[in-house]
Amino acid sequence: MEHWKKQWTALMPKNIAEVLERLDDDAPLLEIRLRRDAPLELVFDGTDRIIFGNNGAPMVSEEELQRLTARLTEYSAFAWENERKNGFITVGGCRIGLSGRMIRTEENVLGFSTVSGVCVRIVREIKDCAKPLLRQIVQDGSLLSTLLVSPPGHGKTTLLRDLIRIASNGLHGVLPTRVGVADERFELCGDASGGIAFDLGMRTDVISGISKADAMVRIVSTLSPGILAMDELNDARDAAALLDARGKGVTALATAHGASMEELRLRPAIRMLLREHVFQRIAVLQGIGVCKGVFDANGELLDGEDP
Repeated sequence: MEHWKKQWTALMPKNIAEVLERLDDDAPLLEIRLRRDAPLELVFDGTDRIIFGNNGAPMVSEEELQRLTARLTEYSAFAWENERKNGFITVGGCRIGLSGRMIRTEENVLGFSTVSGVCVRIVREIKDCAKPLLRQIVQDGSLLSTLLVSPPGHGKTTLLRDLIRIASNGLHGVLPTRVGVADERFELCGDASGGIAFDLGMRTDVISGISKADAMVRIVSTLSPGILAMDELNDARDAAALLDARGKGVTALATAHGASMEELRLRPAIRMLLREHVFQRIAVLQGIGVCKGVFDANGELLDGEDP
């Protein structure tokens, strides 16, 4: 996977690309936020920077935003129609949030008539970032069914991707296992063309571009995985598909938004999975590979501070 700077300077308007070029390659950049007729916002780990053009001028015009959106969708709005309806597109594993004027009929959201803002979430591949967690989620060489929990931007997806690679390749004392990945938004595989741009290991199969629930059903029925992985567990359909997979003996690896066990229990779909003991471990994260606490299937704290 190419470095984020090379990827995004090639796509951005010239003045934005020049700002990004001046950043250190190791800068902890999390997001690039562009808004029509406004300054550029760069979000780092723990802080942000607001950058104006010359003499306080805005950094991005409406015309530049439209050109950028066209480049991001490879000049094919139809190919990204479903994603745009949901307010995002995915390029190179990076989810790009859109804001602006949306249009709809009485029954359906049709998409954006005008895009007034773009938020690029920078994706990094950090190999072995999951290694410190393994002692708490591996038993007799096998990964336990695990839910990774944190607020947005705390490294859930990066950690999940590394766990997939480790299990698929059989690293660090983990037995090699076939992994099936339900990747609705192409964020785990990093390739919307059907390939795998990130290193997900030698024994990994991916179904992408359809709902996670539908992908999980297909993976379990056709690819015989030992592990089923998905990012951002959300609704009742996701929960039902995951519960069915666990009933067939498949280990679950998933992520969910939240800052604590208490927050998780407020979400009906996840509360049901916790009640059914679908996850043998729940790891509440405070950063990539850093846990506030790891809980067992009964919600008992195993290690770390009680979040």
